[in-house]
Amino acid sequence: MANKYVDFVSDEEFLECVQHVCNAYPEDVEEINLEQLKRNVIDPVKQSFDIFAGKINYQDWLQNENLRQNDKTLNNAIGEFHQKLLGKVNGWIDLGVGDDTKLDLRKDDNTIFIELKNKYNTMNSDATDKCRDKLEKAIKEHPNAVAYWGFIISNNGSSGEVVWIKKGRTENPKIKKIWGKRIYSLVTGKENALEQVWKALPLAIKDLLQHSIDLSDEDEKNLKMFFDSAFH
Repeated sequence: MANKYVDFVSDEEFLECVQHVCNAYPEDVEEINLEQLKRNVIDPVKQSFDIFAGKINYQDWLQNENLRQNDKTLNNAIGEFHQKLLGKVNGWIDLGVGDDTKLDLRKDDNTIFIELKNKYNTMNSDATDKCRDKLEKAIKEHPNAVAYWGFIISNNGSSGEVVWIKKGRTENPKIKKIWGKRIYSLVTGKENALEQVWKALPLAIKDLLQHSIDLSDEDEKNLKMFFDSAFH
């Protein structure tokens, strides 16, 4: 029987990954926990600018801040979604947390290692240096391997793969950057793998949460437009 969602992992595995992100959503996005907001330490100077320069009232600010803080949690969960899903592809391993390499994914024959991020701009200079260190260490220990710094969302919506040339570091053709839908095609061997995921998400979420959102043809067209602009 053909898979219901994507053709590179089982339906059960796909639903497990989708559930991980769904669980990160608060049950009631309208509910505002003031104690939680205080524990996260609000910047009162920015708060003043947000309210008075942004011309919004206090209740609107509360709602916006609540959504912003939830969004950080959700973005982390989405990054984990990609790692968990790709790690379930046959021949690949999700290294999780605590692996000696401190990387995210590897092929089970140790020929490919990947440090995976959701967005291109999630690492500062220090984090980028540490990423490079980890990839160089993997190549040193596995001379026949290729090591990648990967990110799903690029700054211009492109997809690709190049040797990672970093200032102050020796160029190594076995250390590369990879981004966009190219990551999914590398791991799965299928050029349309990321689009499969995107198309399957509404159905999988409906099956898990037992509710659906009605979209017009125009809405569907606009969603496809955003996907195409994010992954050339």
